[in-house]
Amino acid sequence: MSQDLNEAEATVATEFGTTRASPLIVLMLGVAAALCAAVTLLPHDAYVRYQQLRDTIQFHAQWNYERMALDPTPIDVAIIGNSRMEAGVSAPELQALLRAQGAPDVHVANLAMPMEGRNIHYVIVKRLLEKHPEVKTLIVSVVEQQPRTGHPAFRYLADAADVASAPMFVNMDYAGDLATLPYRQMSLWAQSLAPAAFGDTRTLSEAYEGADRDTTLTFKLPDGRIVDRDRIIPLPKITADAEAVINSGRGQMLPESMSDTEYAIERSYTRRIAELAEAHGARIVFLRLPIYSDSRPIANEAYYRKFGRVLSADFLAADHTLYSDYGHLNRRGVKALLPWLAAELAKPPEAQP
Repeated sequence: MSQDLNEAEATVATEFGTTRASPLIVLMLGVAAALCAAVTLLPHDAYVRYQQLRDTIQFHAQWNYERMALDPTPIDVAIIGNSRMEAGVSAPELQALLRAQGAPDVHVANLAMPMEGRNIHYVIVKRLLEKHPEVKTLIVSVVEQQPRTGHPAFRYLADAADVASAPMFVNMDYAGDLATLPYRQMSLWAQSLAPAAFGDTRTLSEAYEGADRDTTLTFKLPDGRIVDRDRIIPLPKITADAEAVINSGRGQMLPESMSDTEYAIERSYTRRIAELAEAHGARIVFLRLPIYSDSRPIANEAYYRKFGRVLSADFLAADHTLYSDYGHLNRRGVKALLPWLAAELAKPPEAQP
């Protein structure tokens, strides 16, 4: 009898404790969520945000911000995309060709960043058009296989609202991106109060490379390694490297009717970019710079044609001497690309496919 009574008392005590604890847990979780939401509203200097990647392969994000937000030099043509675009399109040389073709006041800026990810392209285009409403042409990268993932720099460079409003489904990065926001916002707020203490600056840095920075030249990475844009890879080596990349691709897995779900990041941000461009009266030209020896077509080219012209520099792919590695043009390749690109950009609308 005594044992039964003790068990009953224990059961009542457990249930009573659970009943009391549940509202407390809910309250604690609610307070924590409210604090996290409040922290994301902390103000900070966006320039400080773009300096956070200076010790990574994305270190030129700082120059991108400086060119867009701190340099008043106009931007009429902007290159937006991956490292193939960064290595392949010389802004100063394309600018000179366009000026020679009858646009004497045109200014070109290459704002491409290493790695693929349409969400970071949207981040750049959004700030670019906000600061430079005069932009007339966006040259945006496309590739042989629609990406399923976003860019690793998105969580660092995007506005907090854009991180929160990113596609949630088929987005493996969403939870991680969102989870970084509270700490990111607190850190950026503190750094904005005393930027010098963190090695940051709130005014145009002395290291700014100017409006005519050429992304196709040899340069040094933050870790000291040299990226040689003049080298030519031996044919057996570049052939093996290219074939490995080409054969590693994974095709579409879901039915065509579910493409917007499978490629949620690529497609949703392509649409957002197109909406921004239309609102500012700018045209979009999609450009594919092929991997060496790659004969695959642009992934779902018809989709991109809804928003602008689609160009593919297929004529480059057969000559390995135009590449510094399997996927990036060297300076010889840049020289081969630019006259063709300038001529395509200069075509009147009625002559464009």
